[in-house]
Amino acid sequence: MLDVIRRHPLAFFLAVLMHLAILALMVFGLDWLNPPKPVKPAGQIVHATLMDTSQLQREKDAREAQKRLQAERLRKQEEKKKAEARKKKEEKRRLEQERKREQEARKKAELKRKEEQRKKAQAEKKRKLALKKKEEEKKKKAELERQRKLKEKKRKEEERRKAEEKKKAEAKKKAEAERKRKEAARKKAQAEKKRKAREAAERKAREAEMQAQWEAEQAGRERASATAAIKRKVQNNWLRPPSAGKQGLEATVRVRLNDKGSVLLVQVVKSSGNAAFDRSVVTAVNKADPLPMPKNPLLISEFRDFTFIFRPTK
Repeated sequence: MLDVIRRHPLAFFLAVLMHLAILALMVFGLDWLNPPKPVKPAGQIVHATLMDTSQLQREKDAREAQKRLQAERLRKQEEKKKAEARKKKEEKRRLEQERKREQEARKKAELKRKEEQRKKAQAEKKRKLALKKKEEEKKKKAELERQRKLKEKKRKEEERRKAEEKKKAEAKKKAEAERKRKEAARKKAQAEKKRKAREAAERKAREAEMQAQWEAEQAGRERASATAAIKRKVQNNWLRPPSAGKQGLEATVRVRLNDKGSVLLVQVVKSSGNAAFDRSVVTAVNKADPLPMPKNPLLISEFRDFTFIFRPTK
């Protein structure tokens, strides 16, 4: 009974309602058999129309029929859903079984393939072992033949080596005699060459010494000449300051020139003790610009920055 109620709850509910309606009709319908005596109304009489009970029954039956139809429709829908669910479940079970069969078939195929591979590998292994054995035998024969040929080759090489050693010994003896002769000639030639080189070096050293002495003398004369020329030009451009008087003053002056003798810097590095005299010397050097320069390139670089003592002669 409970299972029927769970499967058709709507039909059960409609059936309960229908029974309650019938019970109510039976209870309230007893009063119709003994209708009350009419009481004369005190006021205006209202005329009522009685409905046919058969019509009510037909309407009730129609409603019940509709309810049963609806319950039947719901039942069929429920059964259809259950049938569809069973069909889906059955289809799922069938697909699962089919999948399992396919898996088993694949496993069998894989096992079969692996077995074939194993047999094939064993056959290949046997073939390779046989081939390896054949190759080893071939190599063994080749090795024996190689050793035989090697012994024969060594014997011939030993004979050839002994013959070559004898020949080389004789050639070495001749070469040693020739080497000693050439060594003696080479030492004699080297001694002669060293003697000539020593004489040439001594001659060149004497010439260089003479040349250096001559150049030093020339440079000394040119240095003295250039220094004297500079002092004369500075002297010619110098004016004695009144404060210097006739006392013998002198100042040490540093002069920086360019390659053409133009004065770049004049500086008194040792004062005369008279500031006016020192300034007059600086003025005289600037007025004598450009100063005479020697022609010797070595002296030019020397005179680009030089120091001289200015001692006036007048």
